[in-house]
Amino acid sequence: MSRQRLPTTRGITRRTVLGGVAAGLAATSGCLGFATGSQPLAFEADHASVGDETLSETGYERAEKRSPSVSREFTVAGQTREVEVTNHLTLYEKAVDLGPLGSQKVALFALFTTPKIEIADRTFNPIDELSTQQLLERFLSRYEGLSVDGKVESATVRTLDTDVTVEKYEGAVTVQGQNVDVYLHVTRFEHGDDFVVGLGSYPQRLDGEAENVRSLIAGIEH
Repeated sequence: MSRQRLPTTRGITRRTVLGGVAAGLAATSGCLGFATGSQPLAFEADHASVGDETLSETGYERAEKRSPSVSREFTVAGQTREVEVTNHLTLYEKAVDLGPLGSQKVALFALFTTPKIEIADRTFNPIDELSTQQLLERFLSRYEGLSVDGKVESATVRTLDTDVTVEKYEGAVTVQGQNVDVYLHVTRFEHGDDFVVGLGSYPQRLDGEAENVRSLIAGIEH
């Protein structure tokens, strides 16, 4: 039987609890391959984006959009099963003046969504178990020359009818062999059946860019 991918089975499979019986989940979702272990169970997050009006006001533009998938195994009642998760990542950027280095696209905002899945009374997606520092390090490992140091402060931003915490960190990025100090803002929250992560980075010398990042977070659509 073919795998069932969200959102077509969203209301049934996204928050199904196994209760120790893998076959029970398979019967509910209509996929016997998951019960026998011959097929993974697939989940997909909803896309998130920043509204066009907010992008225009802040000067950012979409640079990249990807939908990476990962597969993981978990064990319930002595049986190991595979779950395939499709996430969505959208990257926005803005060119800023770095003086002798000229105009460089080093003001970035990444928006990431990943499905929230509860299995046997625990959250499957490991992003919920990461500290903010670990979350930043995992994201930044994908961007060469970008590093993070200590936390500076926290703030609250209203987005998607929810007040979310935005943490600010110091960091650095290498541009044409030169080290540029940056600030990084990161937020992680639950919305609907997904985890939503927003990450903004910009040179510390830019006045007012923190407000732009807060506007990008406030302008998230999901």
